[in-house]
Amino acid sequence: MPKSVSFDRAQVIDQVTKLFWRKGFHATSMQDLVDATGLNRSSIYNTFGDKYQLFEASIRHYQNGQSETVLQSFYKSLSPLESIHDFFLSILASIKEDKERRGCFLSNCTTELGKSDVNIQGLLIANKDAMVGLFEQKLVAAQNAGEIALDKNVRLSALYLFTSLQGLQVTAILMSDQRDLDALVERILENL
Repeated sequence: MPKSVSFDRAQVIDQVTKLFWRKGFHATSMQDLVDATGLNRSSIYNTFGDKYQLFEASIRHYQNGQSETVLQSFYKSLSPLESIHDFFLSILASIKEDKERRGCFLSNCTTELGKSDVNIQGLLIANKDAMVGLFEQKLVAAQNAGEIALDKNVRLSALYLFTSLQGLQVTAILMSDQRDLDALVERILENL
């Protein structure tokens, strides 16, 4: 009779996400995964597959958490531009809370594997497309509310916001002055 699994799958995914986020895919060993989860190798392989499959699960786990952050900001009863501002402020707050200065897990994945792994690249592109789509919806709503000019190219502006978000999260790894981060967010939004 097979041994029953006696651990919380979601908790394990959360633990390995934090590990991959801190170390990256290539620098994380199977032993690191064993140590982080407290599971033996066979339990990891039997339940989750190999390191790569765990990494994919970690990306999806992180994306789900990020989606909740976006939705919390975008579906408050704020004006369209205020909701974009609120979203950037929530990202800024999480950057400031991160004492390890890990940056964004997805941005880190992009720089580590975005060019070399087609499957991971697909996950990252899907995330980009979803974020750009949400920004675009908010910008169209901002146009309709008279918050931005009707002749503004919302697709390009949405790509600008996504690019700014990625750049902010990567640059924050290297910045220690919180006032500069605050000023960057304000500058990003002023350029809309």
